[in-house]
Amino acid sequence: MVIDSFKALQSYAVDAAAHRRFLHELAGRLSALPITSFWVGEYDGAHAGEAPEFAIADAIVSLSTDRTAEREVRALQVLKLRGSGFLTGKHSYRLSTRGLNVFPRLADPVHGDSYTNPPERISSGVPALDAMLIDGYWRGASTLVAGPSGVGKTLLTQHFVFAGARRGETGVIATFQENPTQLEQLLRGFSWSLENPRVELMYRAPVDLHLDEWVYDFLETVERAGATRVAIDSIGDLQAACSDELQFREYMHSLLQRCARANVSVMMTQEVPDLFGVTRLSEYGISHLSDNVVLLQFLRGDSELKRAITVLKTRGSAHQQQLRQYNITPEGVSVGEPFMPGQDLH
Repeated sequence: MVIDSFKALQSYAVDAAAHRRFLHELAGRLSALPITSFWVGEYDGAHAGEAPEFAIADAIVSLSTDRTAEREVRALQVLKLRGSGFLTGKHSYRLSTRGLNVFPRLADPVHGDSYTNPPERISSGVPALDAMLIDGYWRGASTLVAGPSGVGKTLLTQHFVFAGARRGETGVIATFQENPTQLEQLLRGFSWSLENPRVELMYRAPVDLHLDEWVYDFLETVERAGATRVAIDSIGDLQAACSDELQFREYMHSLLQRCARANVSVMMTQEVPDLFGVTRLSEYGISHLSDNVVLLQFLRGDSELKRAITVLKTRGSAHQQQLRQYNITPEGVSVGEPFMPGQDLH
């Protein structure tokens, strides 16, 4: 049974005492019958501590609209569920022809006993980088590739995905940067293609992007495709879709934990604001959540810009602490020798 609007019934009561008696009698009768009832009303936060119907109800679900700049996000929150636990916090939802599509808040605790995958090294797709990593990445690890615009971050993630495809592994490219036509044009310049049956593209425009919705789309795509390697390009677009720093960290932590438990290796890109002399990697501590961090940067030479690659971090593994030059060729990223001490670069 649905009563809409339940709040309007109050105007028919003689006084507040009569309204309370009506509520208790209604609740008593409904509890004696095999009837589930929904009471719908336009209440605000102040009513929760004052309106008697909030004390009588077995469950309270709040629907609200949160506004950030020009974007509005609908949020569902369970405030009360008598005799049962529930997932706290706000959960985004969208309205569609199918009704309410709710995306529960992603907040996974760490379960140490769920990581039972045997250790295995996998190639980055660039042999010289594998050597810097001491024989590649651990399978199921997360890697952050950070650097300024145009330095080759996206290209490095494509090496990773298509190297897996050559080994018979399925990969997912989740991007906000290039639409399918643009990405296909970029890939064909390096003899790759989205027509590869082992590679699936998940493109979402950064306009009106909801982090909650995207996360569930992403996890469903990875599971359906049976992917073992995924590339997310870029983390900055996901940050822009979430105004809450704590929520974003929880989502990224939970996402990376789920991928690790499923033995799925993740490579993410992050654009840094510094064109030269990188002083910080990422906001919201994503570099701390990542197992590996690879820094790409521009250096000034005598008469031209040079690209340099450095492995800053590999969790649970050694790595070469070198600054090495690399070039972008028709075959992709080509890593050269380390820069020599005293070389005029800054």
